[in-house]
Amino acid sequence: MLVSGKICYWSRNYPVFPYLTRWRHGRFEFMATDGTPSPAEPVAKSGPSLAAAAAGAATLATIVSFGYLFSVWGSSSNISALDTLRLASAQYVSGNLVVAGELASSVTLPSSNEDEEPAEGEEPEPVESDEDGEPEEDSQESWVVLQDFLIGAGLYEKSTKEVLPADRRDVLEKAIPALEKSRDAGFPEGRSAAGHRMLGLSYYEMGQYDEATESLDRAIKGDLTYRTELTPVLATARARRPINELGQAITEIDQVLALESLDTQKRTETELLKIKWLIELGRFDEAKKMIEAARERIQPEVGLQKGWALKANDELAITDAQMTVRKTLLALRPIPGDIVVAGVPTSAPKQITAAQRTELINLLKVLGEMQREADPKLAAQAQIIGAHAMLLAGERDLALAELTLVRQQRPFRDEGLEGGMSEMELLADMGLGDEVLQTATYLSREIAQSRHLNFTKRREEEFRSRVRSILERLRGLEEYEATIAIADTVAGLFGKAESEIEKGAAYRDWGESILKAGRDAVGDVSRPSFEAARAKFRGAGDAFGFAAEEQFNTDAYVPTLWSAIDAYQRGRHFSKSAILLKRYLRYEDRMRQPRGLVAHGRALLAEGKPIDAMKSLETCIAEFPRDPMRYEARLLAAQAAADAKDGETAKAFLEANLNDGQLTPQSPIWRDSLYTLGELLYAESDLAILQAMEMELDERIEKLDDTDPMLNEALRRLNEAVERYWPSPRAQASAYLLARGQLLAAKHPEAEVLSDSLLEPAKRDLRQKVSRYRQAGLDQFSALVRFMDVREREVDLSEKQKAILRNSLLGQADTLKAMARYTEAADAYREMSLRYMNEPPALEALLGQARMVRLLGREKEANLIVSQAAVVLNRISDEWDEQFEEMTRFDRPGWKKYLDWMTSRFDQATGPRSALQR
Repeated sequence: MLVSGKICYWSRNYPVFPYLTRWRHGRFEFMATDGTPSPAEPVAKSGPSLAAAAAGAATLATIVSFGYLFSVWGSSSNISALDTLRLASAQYVSGNLVVAGELASSVTLPSSNEDEEPAEGEEPEPVESDEDGEPEEDSQESWVVLQDFLIGAGLYEKSTKEVLPADRRDVLEKAIPALEKSRDAGFPEGRSAAGHRMLGLSYYEMGQYDEATESLDRAIKGDLTYRTELTPVLATARARRPINELGQAITEIDQVLALESLDTQKRTETELLKIKWLIELGRFDEAKKMIEAARERIQPEVGLQKGWALKANDELAITDAQMTVRKTLLALRPIPGDIVVAGVPTSAPKQITAAQRTELINLLKVLGEMQREADPKLAAQAQIIGAHAMLLAGERDLALAELTLVRQQRPFRDEGLEGGMSEMELLADMGLGDEVLQTATYLSREIAQSRHLNFTKRREEEFRSRVRSILERLRGLEEYEATIAIADTVAGLFGKAESEIEKGAAYRDWGESILKAGRDAVGDVSRPSFEAARAKFRGAGDAFGFAAEEQFNTDAYVPTLWSAIDAYQRGRHFSKSAILLKRYLRYEDRMRQPRGLVAHGRALLAEGKPIDAMKSLETCIAEFPRDPMRYEARLLAAQAAADAKDGETAKAFLEANLNDGQLTPQSPIWRDSLYTLGELLYAESDLAILQAMEMELDERIEKLDDTDPMLNEALRRLNEAVERYWPSPRAQASAYLLARGQLLAAKHPEAEVLSDSLLEPAKRDLRQKVSRYRQAGLDQFSALVRFMDVREREVDLSEKQKAILRNSLLGQADTLKAMARYTEAADAYREMSLRYMNEPPALEALLGQARMVRLLGREKEANLIVSQAAVVLNRISDEWDEQFEEMTRFDRPGWKKYLDWMTSRFDQATGPRSALQR
């Protein structure tokens, strides 16, 4: 029981050892109930009887149950938090670390550095002083450090009593933060080496090998008695670091092996570590000698059937087999682009010699015996090494079966995880996405549930890295659905953000694959393929966007956000990209903002907001005059200005790109600027000439005269584009505009011919000029028709090419009509009607043919052709209904009304038709 803050342990009938402990100046003190220092410290000054009494008190505290201690402790309302920590300290000294930790964790220390307030109605306890009259109480910080140390020590000790790796990790995850807090504040005096030992071993168990190396090294330096115990662990931690230090690890192991006090078992276990590192370094001769020496040393113990010796003998055999596989791997020539599957390059079977193959086959026999005779853990390791040997020998199916068996072994351990990961890699390389998904589902469940698996942080990082490689491999093999499903399956291990990033990459690659498959010979993408790809890109944008939100407080936020923006823009989902771009421009580094400003302008332009787009694009141009993105910004700004009906500004941006001096004609931006400038100039010229044709003659001539420079510049730019980039799809479109431009150029001299002020010779020159322009246009149309005819025999034409061909045929016939070559025009229209029979363009061709026949004086034939057009209209299937207005002047109902009206005019002029005529 506790009286006035002093501790007395009671048995049923009598009190014993009326001493209390306290933590003072970084060490434990026992004090008598009168407050004087206990003779137990120091022993040299105290007599042996009191020292024995102190030791007896610690021993009795160990015997008394933990529950009883707490029941006694809780029965008193007079015990302070510091008294509880003093008792916990005594338990630690007695070796009862778990009890000490539990006691320390039950304490809540005051938040300030002031002494605790006494309980209500209780007299304040006097502050004890040393011989100099100074207070003997340590600072609040010292008690906090002690508490953290005891809690961490108790949890560490508790973890050592756990049998299953997962249970140990659960406890260590709580122990490490407490020990780290104590370390950061400075371990209690005299406990630094012990603290670093516990912390280092905890880090090691959790797979944090960098941290383990530092703590274990400090523990050994702080207390050399830890050297024999901790040096092998320290060396192993060095070997397992991300940047391993095998050389130094071997040096440290040699120091342990130099100790004469090592028994045969400990020496063999230590040598096994060194042998494995020698093999990894390719020092096979040294490793072989050590294996043979170790086997010879333990043979007497093996003969006595000692368990440790039998296990060591099996481990030596497995290590010897591993050396054979490793030696074969290192002998392979590195081949650029070779893929490593389950630790073996795919080119290995083609490189190994017949002798190596024979050695591997013989090795499989030895490993087969190991699988039958060794304990399950070593048998699984033998199976994994055997699978590697099979892969080297080119027996993929056998290796896959072996890895599957390892993965399915119960209970699920580290070897099962390695077998499953190697199995996934092999299945992925074989393009079996659905089977990879099944294995990933199995592993995810086992990792989450198995208590036998030591899933350390390093193993977790390795798992993530290998799964990323597997997903990348599956994407390369176009197993997109399986990739997305696997990313969802491993989300619990990957984290939601990383899982969504993998899904986004799969959707993005899927969209690119659809575009590639749907692209024709000239690079155009079919509409169904484009729509399917858009859906995938939008899925990528959604996935990247979700991942970015999860990563908001990390450095990965902005790059992931950009991936979402890029995917949305490729999927033409500009409204969502515009929202994300506002955030991107807010958080992105200034030097990387130009691409965001350009993307923002593109999104606003697609949303029909050219003025807002101009602001973003002009910001990029003005604020980043040396950034390469300024060229694309000018191109988009020109398109925005054109949409805003500001042609002069648009042309200025395009000419700035063409005349900048930094871009060459091979640059895509320079090329697109040339195309866009030619198209813009043509469109403005076409509109101006169309307006002029509505004016009186004099005004028309004046307007056309003003338009000539712009039209001539348009023809020059279009001709340059055709000559430089033929036969690219856009060059073909420029060739068509060039033909139309020649016909536009004929409008000016054609109008001047009508002027009464000109003499006949001048008019004759103008007529010749008109004829030259029209002939140039006709030649251009004819050349396009011939080119398309040849291309159509080779490959299917794209939708754009079909439109160019259709319009070129019609333009060819219209030009012949304008040149008064009516017979040739009628033939041209007829040829077009036959080409597009039972399609909407046939209607335009038939009416054109009817007009030409009528001009040739064959009125009856013209009427029959119009009647034929009405019949053709009825034969055009409903699937063309959506394309009538796109290809002709009317939709289907409009054509019916128009043809009915024309037919009724014929009936009024000639009388009712006979049934045969109908």
